[in-house]
Amino acid sequence: MPRPEPGAALTSEADLPLAEALRRHWPEYAVEAGFLALLVLFAGVVSAWLQGPDVAASELGVRRLAAGVATGLALIAMVYSPWGRRCGTHLNPAITLAYLRLGKVGRWDALFYLLAQLAGGLVAVWLLRRGTLLPAAVSPSQLSISIGPSNEWTAFLTELVLSAAAMLLILFTSNHASWFRWTGVVYGLLAMLIVACAAPLAGFGMNVARLLAVDVSGNTAAIQWLNLLPPLLGMQLGVEAYRLLTGRTQVLCAKLAHNTHGRCIFRCQHPYQTRTLAMEAIKRRAERRA
Repeated sequence: MPRPEPGAALTSEADLPLAEALRRHWPEYAVEAGFLALLVLFAGVVSAWLQGPDVAASELGVRRLAAGVATGLALIAMVYSPWGRRCGTHLNPAITLAYLRLGKVGRWDALFYLLAQLAGGLVAVWLLRRGTLLPAAVSPSQLSISIGPSNEWTAFLTELVLSAAAMLLILFTSNHASWFRWTGVVYGLLAMLIVACAAPLAGFGMNVARLLAVDVSGNTAAIQWLNLLPPLLGMQLGVEAYRLLTGRTQVLCAKLAHNTHGRCIFRCQHPYQTRTLAMEAIKRRAERRA
């Protein structure tokens, strides 16, 4: 299947030592934490709006559809924003770990991305619990749909399949010549469907940082920690499915939407990055001649 023609993989930014990676790449870490905090805040307010005490059963479906559309549009806006194009907009430790396994993320960048995502999730959950964003009638436990004893296997399998499908779609679209510009749109549409249709089965449980932040910041039963397994395992299954279906072992980059200019901190082979480096080389040669 066709895909953008890759250039040579850039390893200098991805293989920096710990202190240098933190000094040079902290803006990407900060954007990742900030965007994840905004997404968790938005999801918490949406959950409160869906589960309010005055919501009639006939109105719940319309509200869930509206919440799905709003969540998907918010995610798409983050992915295609200038800051999102710079950091890659993982917003999920499961996605970062999947790209780490594919060799596209440096080990220190992966560590700081995970810490930034957890920090963003914790700050957002703390604001939701302590602030006035949630109605008094809404329990903080409703920020995360736990795997309850009546539907634990249904929820587990649903989240596993959805996470695998999400990672497979991300890898397929971002590495296809006709689709790499639409990865964020496809991912946003999938988020819409999950919130609007799959929430009754498993909740919006694909974001490990959000689930972990809720579990860490509250008194949770051990069963709730099982929420972390489906997205982590599902994303890894998505990587294996991509390799099996396409016969490829490598991908172009770890970004959902690549910037057309500027640096990339990953082991990047994306044509946008190759073009950027070529333009910089031409500019340097012109300056030397002048």
